[in-house]
Amino acid sequence: MEMAGTDITDIINSLDDRLIFDNNFDYLIGDISKKLLTEIINGVVDNQKHIDSIIKKNLSINWKFNRLDKILKAILRGAVYEISYKLNTPTKVIISEYIDITHSFYFQKEPEFVNAILDKIAVVERESDG
Repeated sequence: MEMAGTDITDIINSLDDRLIFDNNFDYLIGDISKKLLTEIINGVVDNQKHIDSIIKKNLSINWKFNRLDKILKAILRGAVYEISYKLNTPTKVIISEYIDITHSFYFQKEPEFVNAILDKIAVVERESDG
């Protein structure tokens, strides 16, 4: 992931000092699972080449991976990590959560883009999951 050189543990631990609001519903998020967030971030970092190749394979011919901004890449990487490696979590739940995250950052077509690419990836990565 494109990172600023800050240790992942420091980032996770700093969440205690931050107020995090859900932009869609304007409520305070107080139940962040640091364990899950750490697992996802470490999983993305450890498997980034594989995750990026999955994303690249599923982009339309009109989109290039390097055109995606860093936030959109981070959202897709986290989602693809969960789809590929967190097999106990239903695909629909993962996709729904990452669409919600995308709505927190974008107000135009990006949530639809994330939904479309994750649906396409999930078909391949989770052939038997509904």
